[in-house]
Amino acid sequence: MAEAFRASVRLRRVGRVLRQWRERAGMKGRGLEVARSLGWSQAKLSRLENATQPINPVDVLALGLVYRIPEDERDALFLTTQSAQQRGWWAEIGPYALVEAAQDFVELESEASLLRSYKADLIPGLLQTEEYAIALAVVDLPRVTEETARQRAAVRMTRQKRLHGDRPIRVEAVISEAALRQVVGGPEVARGQLRRLVDLSEMPNVLIQVIPFGVGAYPAMGSTFDVLSFDQDHYDDVVYLESLAQGSYMEDVEIVSGYTLNFAGLQEFALDRDASVKMITEIAAGIG
Repeated sequence: MAEAFRASVRLRRVGRVLRQWRERAGMKGRGLEVARSLGWSQAKLSRLENATQPINPVDVLALGLVYRIPEDERDALFLTTQSAQQRGWWAEIGPYALVEAAQDFVELESEASLLRSYKADLIPGLLQTEEYAIALAVVDLPRVTEETARQRAAVRMTRQKRLHGDRPIRVEAVISEAALRQVVGGPEVARGQLRRLVDLSEMPNVLIQVIPFGVGAYPAMGSTFDVLSFDQDHYDDVVYLESLAQGSYMEDVEIVSGYTLNFAGLQEFALDRDASVKMITEIAAGIG
């Protein structure tokens, strides 16, 4: 039996933009009319907008012409659709090393220009050392082999290439003091992780802030989340929420704005860059 088609995150976003184009053109509820103007069935238009089949870049251009979309916007989505056909490096990773929900996140991360991350009990993946990542993976339940744990850590190390290069991602991380004091992997691994945070703080595209215990109550207590932003005008921000069993995505504009508001609040309650580095350094020195 042929494997069922599974659209990538980028392709699903293309589908949403196509639907938004139709609504902008005043053709909401007139899908049949649009489809017939192109010699398509209404079912095909629905499949394109819902990304339940591969999307041909030529079809994107055709719809852009029907909806009278400006040329630069039309061409940008055409190029996005072309790139969405290409399999990223993460598609070659086995399911034990990178689960399906995480594949979606890695794909979004590969496109994002800004990642805002709040973690209460661990270090964000893009900032982890390999040893720290392995120490987390080996205690996951159900248990995995040491080889699988190393594969998971290797995926995180590959993801960290986004911190460098011609188009580095900007990372703004707010981390609870509790995450810094958790001695993951033993004293040596924990100290190495904290030193890594100090080193990363020197990069112009990385901002690490700590929320100390003494601050008391602060926004978004009891939750952790990531907000991904993109340079492309037709890409809205996305919130990623990770649970024990799976990850979920929020793309509703009002919901996302609530998370961005809370992240800004977290940054106000957190120590600034220099004070955060000072605290991280002191905690590292105190690990026995």
